Amino acid sequence: MKKLWILCLLFSCVATAAPWQVGSRLQTFYNGDRPLVTRIYYPTNAQGQPQQVGGRPVFAGIPALPDAPPATGHFPLMIISHGSGGNNSSQAWLAKVLVEQGMIVVAANHPGSTSGDSIPAKSLELWQQTRDISALIGAMLKDGTWQPRINTQAIGVAGHSKGGYSAISAIGGRVALKDFIAGCQQQPRSPNCLFYAGVNKNSISATQFDANYTDARIRFAIAMDPGMVPYLQPASLRQISAPLLVIAAQHFMPGNDPESLGAESLAANSGQQPIKAIVLPGSNHFDFLQRCTPAAPEILAEEGEAFICGSSPAERERAHQQTIAAVLAFIQPWLSSPAGNQ
Repeated sequence: MKKLWILCLLFSCVATAAPWQVGSRLQTFYNGDRPLVTRIYYPTNAQGQPQQVGGRPVFAGIPALPDAPPATGHFPLMIISHGSGGNNSSQAWLAKVLVEQGMIVVAANHPGSTSGDSIPAKSLELWQQTRDISALIGAMLKDGTWQPRINTQAIGVAGHSKGGYSAISAIGGRVALKDFIAGCQQQPRSPNCLFYAGVNKNSISATQFDANYTDARIRFAIAMDPGMVPYLQPASLRQISAPLLVIAAQHFMPGNDPESLGAESLAANSGQQPIKAIVLPGSNHFDFLQRCTPAAPEILAEEGEAFICGSSPAERERAHQQTIAAVLAFIQPWLSSPAGNQ
C-alpha cells in the first residue's frame, strides 16, 4: 500500500497540469487483409459540448468532442490493445486521462478477438494481435493528419489481458506453442487455457506462434493483468527492448477467489530493460474494463457473465485510479521528452 500511496502522490502532481480537451474519431486501418476499426483519442484545442463516446448498454463511455480538429504539436503516441472479447473502447477510461496529459491514443478492434467477433480458434493466433499493434504504428506514421503530430521518440503500447500479452510480445516477450499445449494438458481449467479448450492447438502454426515480434519503434510498454504469463520465456523477458510496467490484479474473479494470473512474477525477469510490477489490492481481472452502467448486472446475469461487473462501482473506480497513478508515473519521462508539448 505504501507504493500505491506514493504513486497516488505522483499522480496528483502530474494531473494538476492544465489538461487538453479530448477529441475522438473513428478510422479504419489495415494489417494485411485484417480491417482494424480504430478509435483515435487525441488532444484538441476545440471548445464545445462533449458527447459520450464508446458507451454500450453494459459499459459507460467517456466525454469527448467527436471529430474535433487535432491540436498542433508533437505528442507521444500510445497504442492500447484490448483483451479477448474487448473492443476499441474497453480502456477508454485510461485513454481519456492520457489525452488530457498530452498523448495521442489509438485503440483498434482486433478481428477474431473483439466484441461480437471473438472466435477462440482465431484468437489463439496470438501473433496477429501483436502485428496489429505494429500495423497501427506504421499507419499512424504514414497518415497525413497524424504523422506530423507524433513524437516518434515517445511511442508506447499498453494492453489488458490478451492485449497485455500482446504489449509484452511487441517488445520481445516470447512463448512456445509446445509449452502452451503441455500447460493446458496439465491445467485445462486455468484462465489462460479455458477459453481455448475446444481449439485444436496442433493446427496452430508453431513457427508463427513462437516467433519474435519485437517492434523497435516502441519505447515503453504497459501490461494490465496480462495473459500467457506462465508461458512467457524468462530469457526473452530479460532481453526485451523497452521498459515494462506490469499492473496485476489481486484476484482473477471478483470476490475472495485467491487465484490470480500471477503477472507480478514477471518482475523477477528484469534484464537489459527494467520490469516493474505492482498488485492492486482487492482488484480483479475485469476491473481494467470500463465502468459498468446501472443496467449492467441484470444484462450480464442473463448472459451468464455477471462476473464482468462483479465488483462494486467504488472498487472498480479505485482500481482505475490506482492504475492511472501507476501509468502516469511510469510514462512521465516520455510525456516530458524534448519533442513533446509542454
